[in-house]
Formats: sequence, C-alpha cells, structure tokens
Amino acid sequence: MNKDLLLQYLSGKLDKQAAREVVSWMALPENELLVRSYLTEIWEENRVAIKGPAPDFDSMLHSIHRRIDLLDEENSEKIVRKKTRSQRFINGFRKIAAILVIPLLVFTGWWSVRQYQSSQSEKLTYREIFTKPGCITKVELADGTQVWLNDGTRLRYPVKFARKERKVFVDGEAYFKVTHNAKRPFIVENPLMTTTVTGTEFNLNAYSQDKYFEATLTRGHISLTSDHINKKVDIKPGQQARLNLENKTFTINKVNPMQYAAWRDGKLIFVDEKLGIAVKKLSRWYNVNIILANDVLKDMPITATFQKEQLMQTLNLLKKALPIRYEITAEKQQADQTYTRKQIKIYATQR
Repeated sequence: MNKDLLLQYLSGKLDKQAAREVVSWMALPENELLVRSYLTEIWEENRVAIKGPAPDFDSMLHSIHRRIDLLDEENSEKIVRKKTRSQRFINGFRKIAAILVIPLLVFTGWWSVRQYQSSQSEKLTYREIFTKPGCITKVELADGTQVWLNDGTRLRYPVKFARKERKVFVDGEAYFKVTHNAKRPFIVENPLMTTTVTGTEFNLNAYSQDKYFEATLTRGHISLTSDHINKKVDIKPGQQARLNLENKTFTINKVNPMQYAAWRDGKLIFVDEKLGIAVKKLSRWYNVNIILANDVLKDMPITATFQKEQLMQTLNLLKKALPIRYEITAEKQQADQTYTRKQIKIYATQR
C-alpha cells in the first residue's frame, strides 16, 4: 500500500474490490500510524484555501474502522442514501478546496472537528490516543516533543498548543522527551499529580486505577504538585518521586533512570522492587490480573529482568526466587461474548 493508492481511494477512483482492499489494509492496527501519516501528507499537499487546522485523522480512522462493512454489497443502498443527504455540502467543500475528499468517511471526521471549533472558537482542539494491551506507541506533538506510550495508556493532547503553555493529559505510563522552551512550560496533568517542565526527559508511571504515581527524571528538571502532598516538589536527574495512596507515602529516591525507561526496548527491570508494585507492572506486561493473597507479600523485594519470557516462565522464576506459590484461573466468556482476563493469585509459603 502506498500514498498514491490511498489518494485514489479518497478521490473515489477505485473500483469496489480495490476500495475494499484499501479499507481492509487501513483497518489493521499495525498500519494505523502509517495511515495517519499518509492522510496528513495528502491533506497538506492538496489543501488550497481552507482555513483552520487539519482534520482530526484519528477520528477519521475510527470512523473508517467502525464502518468497514459499508463496502459490502448488501449495504450499497445505505451508502447511496448517505451520500445523497450530504451531497450539497460536499459540492461546496470541493469548490473551496479544489480537491476530492472521500465524501462520507473522511468528510464526516473533518466536519465534526470544524463544528467543534466554530462553536468553541476560544478552545483548543484535542486528540486522544489509547494504546492497546501489549502495544507501545510513539507520538510527536506539535512542538516536536516526543512521547512513548506503554500499553493501556491514554494520552490527550491539543493539535496546536496554547501561546503561554503546553499542556497534555496522561493516564498510564509514558516517556517524555520534551522540546525546550523556557517561555512556554510543558505541563503533564494526571489524576494523581501534575508535572511541570520546560525541556527535559522523564518517565511517568501513573495509572490512576493503581493509586500509584512514579516520576523518574533522566535529564533536566521537573516540578511536581498534588493535593495529596500539599507542596511543590522539585527533583533532579537520577531521582525518582513516588506517591502511593494505598499506604499514604511520598518518597524521593536516587535510581538509575534507564532502568525505568527500559520498557521502550521491550524490557521490564526490577531492582529491589517491592512485589506489590512489581505485580502491577507484570499484570499489564502480560495482560493478566495478578493478585497477592497475603499482605506480607507486598513488601517482598524482587530483583529481575524480564524480556522475552512467557508468562509461565516468569511465574516459575518468581517461585524460585521467593517463598510463593500461585494459582491460575483461566479466562471466562461473559454474556456479551467478551472474555475476562486470566487471573493469577499468589500465596505466601514457608521454606
């Protein structure tokens, strides 16, 4: 698949079979970043006189994925009706832009963004990304800042930053490489803590459902504020701030920052990590639920590196290193035909 073929599809120049193949390709999760890139390039290359920012291509792709069955023959009448209802506006759009954009799927995503902006002209337009279990996503923001998202992470960011500050929202784990701008601080909001920087590299492990926040600074400087600590805290490179709402503690420790950024390279590293924290990371790493049956297990230290080990290999390694045993409950099908996550329950034993 290449950009020219995608442009032919968007222009309505492909036959039904070729169009079906293009849509099927776009629907594959591994192709999403490339499709977004192609759509952005096509927009920039063909835009003539339309004012305002580019369309929200994430919304477009979501619409395409949801409506992939529209290309089936049995739905052909539905397509004709939808095109007819929107034809008047589409014709006007063609005259302004002097390009052909796929009338329904792409136009729908663009129109929803324009409507939002016209009714709330003073507000920013946001995009939101959620990484699926087992996936790592890299995003580049409008100012050149690079963000890596671990699985199960939600990032909300503006298409274009405000004049006085750069603000994003993250719930999950993310590594930030922030473009320096002393006049426009970069702010990362999270339900547990707010992080403020101007230009730096740091890792946040901040899944709100875990009631646990961890900020590890690689270089530069960051400031942390939260209602849970009632003060502003600054940390230096090589330091890590941890907020644990379960035991109501806040600590700052000296660490090796690369240890906590290793997940970007497919590694999970623990050095004297408490098992209570480690199992939360392992749960997401393997997309399972790991439960500690005994409170005494929470403070047990673990030192290990996991990279290509399967779940059973990891459990057996933990069993050899710690006085534990485990029980596994398989996935169960629910009424809505989805499945629960596999559950591992860990018990303390005596040696």
